[in-house]
Amino acid sequence: NYVIIHTLSSKDIVYTTLNQFSEALPPEKFIRTHRSYLVNIEKIDSIEGNQLNIANRKIPVARNLRDKVFDIILNNRLFLRR
Repeated sequence: NYVIIHTLSSKDIVYTTLNQFSEALPPEKFIRTHRSYLVNIEKIDSIEGNQLNIANRKIPVARNLRDKVFDIILNNRLFLRR
């Protein structure tokens, strides 16, 4: 029952579940990509197959979440460019 938070400048451990942690974050900015990963949509650099590239890290996208994740990312990118 702990979450490791990776930021550009640090790596912290928080004693909570990923579900509890995700409920505290703004849903318009964060998305669950895998049972073990939650990402900030604004920090996604690119998509390669079933992986997201964020600051030289590869984050997996689960097959059952793929369509939902990519729809949210694409809709968010279009919204940010307007």
